[in-house]
Amino acid sequence: MLTFIQAVILGLVQGITEWVPVSSKTQVSLVYLKLFNGDPSLLIPILLYVHVGTVLAALIYFRREVTELVLNFLRKPADFRSQAEGKTGFLFTALLFTGIVGVPLLILEKKFFPDLTGGLLFALMGAGLLLTGFLLLKQSGKKERGREEAGWKDGILTGALQGLSVLPGVSRSGTSTTGLIWRGFDSESSFHLSFLLSIPTVVVAELIFYVGGELASFPVSDGLMLAGSSFVFGYLTIDALLKIVRRMNIAYVALALGLIIMAAGLLSAG
Repeated sequence: MLTFIQAVILGLVQGITEWVPVSSKTQVSLVYLKLFNGDPSLLIPILLYVHVGTVLAALIYFRREVTELVLNFLRKPADFRSQAEGKTGFLFTALLFTGIVGVPLLILEKKFFPDLTGGLLFALMGAGLLLTGFLLLKQSGKKERGREEAGWKDGILTGALQGLSVLPGVSRSGTSTTGLIWRGFDSESSFHLSFLLSIPTVVVAELIFYVGGELASFPVSDGLMLAGSSFVFGYLTIDALLKIVRRMNIAYVALALGLIIMAAGLLSAG
C-alpha cells in the first residue's frame, strides 16, 4: 500500500516533528492525506507504526538511563519518598497528570466538540514562553536546575500541559518542554526530560487509543518500513537537538520555542 519512498518520507516527518514543538501526528497526517492522497482508514495504523519507531529511538538513546531507573525502582520499590523525589517520581506524576487533563479533553472533543482544536491555546502558551524568555534575559545570574533535580512536583505542571497535546495541532514535545522551562530547568535538561517522558507517554497512548482492529488489514511489511524509517530519523534528531541546546542559553531557547509554538498554534487555529 505504501512505496518505500513514501514510508521513508513519513518516517522522516515523524522522526523530526516528534521532538520539536509542532504536532507530529498533524504533520504526518497532512503528508499522508494531502501529499500522497492516502486512504483515511489507514491513518491510525500509520500513526501507530511511526510512533513505535520514535519510541524505540528514545528507548535506545536513553537505554542506560532507563535501565538505571528500572533497577533503582526494583531495588527499593516500597521507598516511596526516594522514588518520588527522583526522575521516577517525575515520570509517574507527569504521566498521571497527562491522563487527568488529556482523557477528559479527548472525550469532550470526540463526543461534543469534534471541531475543537488547541491552536489558540497553543499560541497563548507560545506567548507565555516568549515572556519567560525575556524575563530570563534579565535574570542572567539565576541558577538553572539540572535534570537530576527532577521530582514529582515537576511532573504536575509538565504532565498537565502535556495533556493538552490530545487536541489537534498541539505538540507533545512543545507542551512538556514548556512546562520544564517554566519549572526552571536548563536548556538541555528541559529537552532531555521531555524526550525521556515520551517513552511511557507514547506507549500508554498507543495501547489506549491506537491498538485495535485497524492493524489487522495493514501490511506488516509497510509497518516495519514506517517504524524503521522513523526510528533512524528520530534517533538522529534526538542526538542533534540535544547537542544544539547544550550550547544555548535557556533564555534564547525559550524565545525560539515561543516563536515556533505561537506560529504553529496560529496556523492550526486558522
